Formats: sequence, structure tokens, C-alpha cells
Amino acid sequence: MKVFGRQTSPTSWLQRLGSALNVFRAAARRLTTRETKSTRREEGSGSPSQTQALKIAGYSLVLMDPDGQVIWTREWDSGGVFEFGPRQRLWVFCGFTNHSKRETEISEYEIELMGEDGLVVERFGDSFGDSVIIPPGESKNFPAEWRM
Repeated sequence: MKVFGRQTSPTSWLQRLGSALNVFRAAARRLTTRETKSTRREEGSGSPSQTQALKIAGYSLVLMDPDGQVIWTREWDSGGVFEFGPRQRLWVFCGFTNHSKRETEISEYEIELMGEDGLVVERFGDSFGDSVIIPPGESKNFPAEWRM
């Protein structure tokens, strides 16, 4: 697994994942602070907020082949439930390391944000013009931005 550009061993991947979760939590706190400031401004001006905040409790990476078939998926806990509101954005960085003995061909990926009940509340990602080939033992990061 490669988290934020670091190669990890099986014995230390939990430590690396913990540091990645800390980055995610810090970003969520900053977003929550911005939301609180925006809400106060909106309340002061008398204009109601039009979009409800989404509660995010986890996320997953889904990798697909050229036929649209899911070839790999992994789910992560976000370390707690976070609320995201209008005009906020979230960057998610997920990594994949090919542990098989053959090349892996990826043509599309999605990142799914999940609510407290485990259901997908938002899905976003990217597709590649040409498939990305990941040789055995190699890693690839998949960043994505979500805006509300």
C-alpha cells in the first residue's frame, strides 16, 4: 500500500494509515471551521442555507478495467463522522499497490464517500484516455477532489 507517497511494509501499514487519517481529520476540522463561519454569516444576513450538510463516516476506492468491471476495492474509516456543507471541498488521496504477479490494467476509478449507515452518499472519480498499466510491485496514487 502506498499512502501519501510512502512505501509501506505489511508491519507498518497501520501506522502509515493512522498518519493519513490524521491528515484527513485535520482537513475535516478546517472545513468544519469554515462551515461554522459561513453559517454564522448566513444567519446574520437572514438568508437560509439551501443545501444540507453531508455526514461522511468513511470512503472507498474502486478500480475498474476497460470493460467497467470492478477489479479492486478497499474501504477506509474516516476516523469519525464529519459534516461537509456548501462551498467546501475535500481532497482524497488513495493508493494502490499491485501485489499480484501480473500487470493490472486500470481505466477508471471512483472514490465513494459513505455515510454513518455505510451507504454511499457521494461518488466521484476519473477515467483515463488510455488505461494505466501497473506492473507487479508498483504503486499508483489516485487523487480526487469533491466539492459540495
